[in-house]
Amino acid sequence: MSAKPPKADLTEPTTGSNKTKTARRPGQLRVRLFDQESAEFPLANGSTITFGRSRAANVVISDQSVSKVHFSLRVVDGGVELEDLGSKNGTWYASRRVRRLVLVPGDKFWAGECGVELLEVGEVDVEIAADTECGLLFGESVAMRELFAMIAKLAPAPLDVLVQGETGTGKELTARTLHDLSGRRDQPFVVLDCSTLPSTLADAAIFGFRRGAFTGADHDQPGLFEQADGGTLFIDEIGELSADLQLKFLRALDRRQVARLGDAGKLRTVDIRVVAATNRDLSADVRAGRFREDLFHRVVHASLRLPPLRERGMDMVALAKGFLAALAEKHGERITLADDAKTLMVTYDWPGNVRELKHAIRRAAFVCRDRVIRSEDLLLGRPDGWGYKLAKALDDAKSHEYEDLHTLVDSIYLPTVLSECQTISASARRLGITRGRLRAKLKALGLHDASDR
Repeated sequence: MSAKPPKADLTEPTTGSNKTKTARRPGQLRVRLFDQESAEFPLANGSTITFGRSRAANVVISDQSVSKVHFSLRVVDGGVELEDLGSKNGTWYASRRVRRLVLVPGDKFWAGECGVELLEVGEVDVEIAADTECGLLFGESVAMRELFAMIAKLAPAPLDVLVQGETGTGKELTARTLHDLSGRRDQPFVVLDCSTLPSTLADAAIFGFRRGAFTGADHDQPGLFEQADGGTLFIDEIGELSADLQLKFLRALDRRQVARLGDAGKLRTVDIRVVAATNRDLSADVRAGRFREDLFHRVVHASLRLPPLRERGMDMVALAKGFLAALAEKHGERITLADDAKTLMVTYDWPGNVRELKHAIRRAAFVCRDRVIRSEDLLLGRPDGWGYKLAKALDDAKSHEYEDLHTLVDSIYLPTVLSECQTISASARRLGITRGRLRAKLKALGLHDASDR
């Protein structure tokens, strides 16, 4: 991204390096199975821990009422997200079966007949990049700068990489950054998009063909593997590959050799680095038999998880300013963000992530009045949703620091809604968020026990 929003120093510097710093983030999960000793699990940035009877789970539970891979835990904003993974006997909280719920320390739940208590979410020191830019990526948040530090380590390494992230988080930009920071930067960067690959032309496109191999093949054509020779092959949405192509990919990646259609007797050796990407949970696809386990391990020499925009703190405001600066440079008009627009942006979930943000800002810039983008210009969520109401409620707070906006939202607005609605369920409906997410926020504010209805 060409725009460079103002940088925020969020961390304390480490000694002996001007390229990295340290920061603290949630990174140690402590749980206890009922009647057993507690156990601690370190968390990589955004990682998920799975629990079940199978050795495929990160944590093995021997209880026969527990499914092979029963549930998972992941640290999110406001607590720890519990997710049932399609278990037979269900995951239960407060006598009701749940699919997904945000927990806070002290909460207890059941997996089948096995009780589990979340004891603590501890913090750990992590290495982060000192800069807020990394190749084509930008981010001021700890989550992004931890990602940048890992990219800097992986880029020059001779490892294939799997990039995981929701739609719109920047998987291709990450792949290009890995390529640009590697020793292959002057060689080809070739993109294979598995989601748009016609099944009838897949083999020819990927592996190439010899003249006369099929009707219309009037010349020799190298495939994408050969085109990427010496450089990087970016396999986008690798989880969409058919079973037949998964096997062919496995052989090609293992041997680094390909044969063109119509020329099976001649193997061509390719020197490529593979960066694969997916918005799917490939581990779950492996467990369900939809993705080959041997191919999964072949592409996951190393992995990167891109945090969704909702987990990036105030990055959406800084990114929006960057998009507006780029528009000003191109069109000559300086557009600013009103406080209520910023408030709405940080309360919105951004299912389309950075891509959705960019489109929303671009549209708003061309329709806003007086070159100022206000909340109503952004068209985010329902007009009667909690983000718009919050923006209106805080419209007079012109002098507050936006780095503290999340605290301001929780401390001022949520108690007001709870007082008006009386119950958590009614409050969650008014806010347009899940009951679990609201409950976690209220418990963090000390308001949960008196109002858990």
